[in-house]
Amino acid sequence: MNKKILFAGILVIVILVAVIGYFKFTENTVAEEGKTFKVKAFRFGYSPDIIEVSRGDKVIIEIENTDTLHGMRIPDLGLRDDERIEFTANRTGEFQWYCANMCGENHKQMGGKLIIK
Repeated sequence: MNKKILFAGILVIVILVAVIGYFKFTENTVAEEGKTFKVKAFRFGYSPDIIEVSRGDKVIIEIENTDTLHGMRIPDLGLRDDERIEFTANRTGEFQWYCANMCGENHKQMGGKLIIK
């Protein structure tokens, strides 16, 4: 009976290590495949409020809403989300982004800029 419990315990540990290793590998792979930016969204701004990338880059913008739901929309690229935007930068230029959700009286002034070189 004790050998069965020991075996089950070891099996659980091996499975946990494998699962943690898989997610760690996946996280690193995503980071290597694209440029990840963590953007804090707050009343009434973003930090950082300018992001620069190169054409052809895979871009991941992770939005951290610090006080209420903000999100981000980039109309000229057809992008919008509340937590994460992922795309390939296939057009050069400067693209304005705006808050995606009504967040207060200065909502319309809230924005930033994506520069694709």
